[in-house]
Order: sequence, then structure tokens, then C-alpha cells
Amino acid sequence: MEETNTQGTILIVEDGPDLRTLLADVFEGEGYKVLIAANGKEALRILDFQVVDVILTDFRMPIMGGLILGQTVKAETRLKHIPVILLSATPMADTWEKFGVFQDYLWKPAPLEDIIEAVRLAQTHGNGGAQRLAS
Repeated sequence: MEETNTQGTILIVEDGPDLRTLLADVFEGEGYKVLIAANGKEALRILDFQVVDVILTDFRMPIMGGLILGQTVKAETRLKHIPVILLSATPMADTWEKFGVFQDYLWKPAPLEDIIEAVRLAQTHGNGGAQRLAS
């Protein structure tokens, strides 16, 4: 019997294979269906044929970073409702909201509990603008 996800589907976009695997394992353990991509271009290909509830993305990645991914998602009518959460080692305490595409920002290394909570809150609050839920 196929296991059903109870929390929804998350797309994790992260170029670091170890962190990508860790996050995938954590969210699968939380009951999510997990899709993974190593950069924004791969993520957009996934979004061509998969429905997701939340995107968790790194900022700096080869090929296509998180900002271009977020801007592309928000520019497409069929995708703009998807909350995009930024998880980055790039300090952006006062600038991440100015981009206008991210629901929340977490600075690496963020505690796993904060990442999970940010994803849950993004799902609850939809795409109603920046939340600044975790530090």
C-alpha cells in the first residue's frame, strides 16, 4: 500500500547534497511528500509537472539561485500562490523582505524545529506576504 502524505508536498531546493538529504529525511519523517532539486532550474522543471504546497530554497546556488527561482514562481499565475521560504547562509536580516518573493527567511544553520515551524506557518498563512517567523 502506498504511504500517503498528511502534511502536503514540499519542494526542497538546495545545492548542498548533505543538507538536501537531511532536510528531505526530516520532512519525510514529519509526514510530507518531499521533492528535491539542486538548483532553481531543476526546481522549475519539477514544478512543470508536480503540485507543491511550499518551496524551501537556498539563496546562492549554481545555475539558478533562490531569488530568480522565487521571482519566476511569483511571476507565474499557476505558481504564485506557493509560499517560498528562504533558507540561506547569506546574511539578509534587513533585506530579504524587499525582494517581495519570500514568505520567510531562516539563516543557516537554523534549528530544524524552526525550519519545520516556518514551513507549517507558511502553509497555514498561505502566501500572504512576509511573516518573519524564525531567525
